[in-house]
Amino acid sequence: MRKISSWSPYARRRTGQFDSRSGFTIIEIIIAIVLFLIFAGIATFSLTQGLQTKNSQQTYLELQQNLRTALQQITQDVRAATKIGPWNNPPSGCNDIADACSKQDKLSVMVTTSRFSNVIEQTGSTYTNSTQTGVCDARGFRRGDLVLIRGGGSSDLVKLSRVRRTRDYSQPCTLTNRDVLYHNQSPISGVWANNTYAYQVRLVTYQLIPDPLNSSRTVLYRRVGDEATPSAGSGIVAFDVDNLKLSYGIPVNPSAGSSSVQRLRFYNSLSAAAAALGSGYSDDPNGSGIYVGTVVRAVRVTLTGTTPVPLRAGGSPGQYELTETIDLR
Repeated sequence: MRKISSWSPYARRRTGQFDSRSGFTIIEIIIAIVLFLIFAGIATFSLTQGLQTKNSQQTYLELQQNLRTALQQITQDVRAATKIGPWNNPPSGCNDIADACSKQDKLSVMVTTSRFSNVIEQTGSTYTNSTQTGVCDARGFRRGDLVLIRGGGSSDLVKLSRVRRTRDYSQPCTLTNRDVLYHNQSPISGVWANNTYAYQVRLVTYQLIPDPLNSSRTVLYRRVGDEATPSAGSGIVAFDVDNLKLSYGIPVNPSAGSSSVQRLRFYNSLSAAAAALGSGYSDDPNGSGIYVGTVVRAVRVTLTGTTPVPLRAGGSPGQYELTETIDLR
């Protein structure tokens, strides 16, 4: 009789055994693939949403930090400014981007350095279109410096053309033993008063300018130096700033003196403040009357910024506004 081998399919069917290597059916494979794709899609969506949220939060935090840093820089400069308060240059009209003035969208201040000297001139004598000023100590002053000559209620900003150091510092400062600051391009006129000083200063101006990389946006720019020649320290303070708004707080009764506590009235510019206070005040530091910058007791600064990209897909960019009142009293 012929014997059937145990390995044949017929033999396995007769013994009721099946091949374990027969694998999954096509339907089972399709179901597994579909489930895998569903879970992979859910995981990818969750990861993408998480990254978008993190990036949006980071972008918004960077905007906030930029505005805070900018406001801190403005605060430092304003508080380091001379006692004449915010600076104004109305003869220029304050219309050009390089003009130094203080109005609603621009702030200029004279920031003092550590260098100053007594002015040694004949008290009570009149000077007209003078191009030189005698001082007790010109060490530290140099050609090209901006110098604020202040005394007797008047303030003159000059640019040094030359410095002469001839004083014998071992002897008292006198009209014949002194140094001289020359300012040929900045003649001044007035009457020499007692306790007049020459302060080495830096003219600092804040304003918005077009973003160098994207002209449709603006940045906050800090210019150091006079209108014609910005110097070291000039540069962009913060990107993505849409609005710079300034106002200047002046006591309701400025003549009462700085020692009295008064309610402040805020004006959008020094020119507006001078006009409101009357003919006894001027928005020109070199003009007649009291320069209105000297009675400013606070500067209110508002910065508004917008993120460069939307915070979420299909959404709008984020906005942030920061306001601080800088007390000058």
